[in-house]
Amino acid sequence: MFESLKHWFDSLQDGSKLFDHRHDEVLHSALASVLFHIISANQHVAVREKRMFADILKQECDLNDEQIDYLYQAASQSVSDWHEDLHTINVFLKQNPGMRMNFMKKLIRLIDVDGVQDGELEAFYETLHEVFPEVKQL
Repeated sequence: MFESLKHWFDSLQDGSKLFDHRHDEVLHSALASVLFHIISANQHVAVREKRMFADILKQECDLNDEQIDYLYQAASQSVSDWHEDLHTINVFLKQNPGMRMNFMKKLIRLIDVDGVQDGELEAFYETLHEVFPEVKQL
């Protein structure tokens, strides 16, 4: 499947019991990875950023607190390349243009929660170019 996420599931024993379908777990994990990368880009995760991380997963994926805690822990321990996880999300987003825009709006709110830092802005632009590659030509 997606090799970048494999170690998450191997290292966290209870994860498979929290999600009904493996596909959902992979997609939610990829989203958590990207969100965590953005909030930790400045080497510090503020309480408000962590709360926004949870809010996005609750609103967009209808996840409960236990699932969100699992995903946060997995993302914070991940050593995988977040670009692979971003690609996983983008494959899903390409099926619905409205979701692409909503995803980017959520990221804008996320990076602005604790003030925009250079690392967060850089990760945002990388995400923007992955989700909307046509923007690179502008």
